[in-house]
Amino acid sequence: MHALRNRKQSPRSRGEAAVDGLVVAGLTELALGALTGWPMAIAVSRPQDLEKLGIRSGARLRQWHLDLIMLGGLTAAAPSFVPDVPRTVAVPLAVGAWVNANAFGVLAFRPELRDHPVYKAGVAGSFVSASWGFVGMAAVAWKRWLKNR
Repeated sequence: MHALRNRKQSPRSRGEAAVDGLVVAGLTELALGALTGWPMAIAVSRPQDLEKLGIRSGARLRQWHLDLIMLGGLTAAAPSFVPDVPRTVAVPLAVGAWVNANAFGVLAFRPELRDHPVYKAGVAGSFVSASWGFVGMAAVAWKRWLKNR
């Protein structure tokens, strides 16, 4: 059973292939990464206009953009690498990847929050969650590979 898949099917979706929840989470993250490409274009062509968008750190904007794309792509691809990911791995992976990448978005707009205890706790939690998810993916892959060789 896919970990994050919507288990209820509407009559409209019958006959359509089910989509794993990790794919949905990752593609959503990729979509946001694509959208952050617009302010990135401004950062390259007219950096002086970033502040009009409320962006106070172009470097954090770049980190946000790249992390969304990298973590989103890896999260979306994960179920093709390891099908039927256990929920105990999939959920922390999806949450950790999402929160971790978007932590840079916070700093793009509010760089002073970097030292705020709530921000630090959120980032630490996202690292733990993403690490659990990615290490869990590797562990599941190793276990299945060793069992079937």
